[in-house]
Amino acid sequence: MKSTVIFLIGSAGSGKSTIGKYIARTYGCTYLDKDIVCNTFTGALLEANGYSAHDRDGCDYYRDVVMPLEYRALLDIANDNVQLGHSVILDAPFLGYFAEREYVQELVEHYGWDQYDVRTLVLRVKVDFDVLRKRMQERNLERDQWKFDHWDEFVQGIQQKVCLWDQVEMIEFDNSGDVLDEIGLKQQLQLHPTSCDQHIVGVD
Repeated sequence: MKSTVIFLIGSAGSGKSTIGKYIARTYGCTYLDKDIVCNTFTGALLEANGYSAHDRDGCDYYRDVVMPLEYRALLDIANDNVQLGHSVILDAPFLGYFAEREYVQELVEHYGWDQYDVRTLVLRVKVDFDVLRKRMQERNLERDQWKFDHWDEFVQGIQQKVCLWDQVEMIEFDNSGDVLDEIGLKQQLQLHPTSCDQHIVGVD
């Protein structure tokens, strides 16, 4: 049975989690949210080294030391599920890796996904920036404060960081509407129950 690994990318507040959970419910994929997987140890590592548990943007220690550990943990869990024949949705920004053209192919080779005929798919969620700001204000997370304080810089960073990954299927989905366009999403994904027909495991 062919498994699919979906890299669900997009800025904070774009609605990745809503979309990822919808796909998981609809097709039975394993859903892995980097925040849920990693936030506990990320906060502890930051505080142990003299930073706020919410430091992310603009924090060199997070970018250089903690973030690579987050993604390694996320991908190791994803690989365990792939080895069991499960399809996986990876809900994470991946912004720091966009410039690495061979990023996905290196993951395929590292984990041996080519031996299992794993389909890799990038689903980029985009949203109007006015809508994005409103959603972030509504969710009211402390870790978003840096983004509000440096909004122009934050937006510019999103605009400049283009995903350059090679050898991977890419789909772009506009999630600026008030409700999720389920039909449009299904048409773009072209997934079938046999692509993602396992129960959700790995994260409570």
